[in-house]
Amino acid sequence: MEKVSSMPSVLIIDNNPERAILLVEILAASQYNVSTPLRLQKDITDQVSRLKPDIILIGVDFPGQAVLDWVTALYESSPCPIVMFSRDERPQTIQAATRAGVSAYAVGKLTAARVKTIIEGATARFCEFQALQEELEKTKMELAERKIIERAKEMVAQQRGCNEAQAYQILRKMAMNRRRRLAEISQDILSASEILTNKL
Repeated sequence: MEKVSSMPSVLIIDNNPERAILLVEILAASQYNVSTPLRLQKDITDQVSRLKPDIILIGVDFPGQAVLDWVTALYESSPCPIVMFSRDERPQTIQAATRAGVSAYAVGKLTAARVKTIIEGATARFCEFQALQEELEKTKMELAERKIIERAKEMVAQQRGCNEAQAYQILRKMAMNRRRRLAEISQDILSASEILTNKL
């Protein structure tokens, strides 16, 4: 039982009962924790949020724009690897599905080995994408903080009649004395200046 519980939980969403049953059998044999398959319908997002699956498998033969829009909303509300099994081989559909948040798009016969490989590939791609997103957000935050510190440094230099290097040391000392981050102290200074100069 411990082995089963340690495996990722998988949710199957498919209106094709034969494919859904086949996927359940394949995943159960591979020791995945498989939830009862759900049918693809408009009000399914809340159910998915409650289940909190680690991986989502979606079966849809020819995904239209409405389905892809729903996948986008699903990915935003429950970010996790999403695999789409389809019969539509058109490159534009595959590209649209990928943009919607699908980590792997599969067409063709479903075998145990193939499904396992697809899921592992989707999981790896999702983790890599998440890491890139986190790195991007970190870079954006660092850039925003650097701008705040620069503005505060200029303000302190102007108020104290010192150069920017000295102003920077003043900010650092304030941050150390108050045990706060340099960007937080800088933001406090900018906020106080806005209040005093009625710029709000």
